Amino acid sequence: MAVIALVIGLVVGAFAVGPITAPEKVVTRVIGETVTRTVTSTAISTAIVERQVTVTVTATPTPPQPIKVRFASIAFPSYMMFLQLIVEAKRFDLKHGLDITWVPQTTIAGFYATITTGEADVIPGGGPLVFQRMYLEGVKLKITNTLVPMSAVIIATTNPDIRSVADLRGKKLAIDVGAAEFVVLKTYGKVVGIDVEKEITIVPSAYPVARSRLITGEVDAAVLVEPHISLARKENPNIRRVVSFEDLWREITGQPYAVYLVTAVREDFLRANPGFVERMIAMFQEVEDFIRRNPEEADRILAEGMKIERSVMLSGILSRDVQYMTIPIWREDAKSVVSSMFSKAVEVGALPKEPGPEILYSP
Repeated sequence: MAVIALVIGLVVGAFAVGPITAPEKVVTRVIGETVTRTVTSTAISTAIVERQVTVTVTATPTPPQPIKVRFASIAFPSYMMFLQLIVEAKRFDLKHGLDITWVPQTTIAGFYATITTGEADVIPGGGPLVFQRMYLEGVKLKITNTLVPMSAVIIATTNPDIRSVADLRGKKLAIDVGAAEFVVLKTYGKVVGIDVEKEITIVPSAYPVARSRLITGEVDAAVLVEPHISLARKENPNIRRVVSFEDLWREITGQPYAVYLVTAVREDFLRANPGFVERMIAMFQEVEDFIRRNPEEADRILAEGMKIERSVMLSGILSRDVQYMTIPIWREDAKSVVSSMFSKAVEVGALPKEPGPEILYSP
């Protein structure tokens, strides 16, 4: 809301007995524009009294025209589903001048493909290294911001003897080998002298499968994210965190954090919609703030949307395993963290080369 004070100069006169010989000009200033109008009267006062009247008018700014945009999503429990459920429940998109159509996918491969096929304009949260590969393959995209920190990714186990990555030697570890955390694990092993692929038995597993294998005892440890951490603990309260991948990253690089998910937007959509990135980042930051300030309401929204029991997600929210961290990619710390992940992927042989700074959006 804006308050505009209009100061209008008025010339007020009492009627006189003599006829008027010339029209009176009244000048009114209205919000920076001067409008002159001629007023004809039958009489004019011989004593003219001038006074100023201040009129306060309350005006409502016209809201920005919503930008219509298609967001890829995932049709099973994941950070992308969390985001969609909360944005839809609170209509944070409309609040920030966006009108989102969600494009749900049943597979991770389909989720990433939407930006290539043109089905979606935005992949709100994807692995930085996946976008690195896509960019190298010619997909026209820009990374605009971080979304989820690597602290959301943990190694979990029920084995009391496993307390570090070194303790995984000779053990079975369920992990998604196509995800960024596998590169972080291999990089960490290289720095501290552990050949991850030779000294640890790697069992390639998507998160739901990794959780199942951990619960059944098929593996000694598993790499999990929410909601699988909370769901696993519900089934077996003895499941505990060994280490977060952000701790591993900070240990070997000295950087303040690592990034699990970032946002990518089609280049042609960015060109056609100036101001979109700023609106989207503001929306993401409100989701982040909402979860932190309203954990029980967030738990209710997620439980209803995922058809699970109330309070299952609450433990993850309170422990900060369910969290977002939205930082514009042009901020120096975010740019440095993501760029270093690109270079580490090349260093360990996961990708052939770095994508160059052009992959990072700059306003």
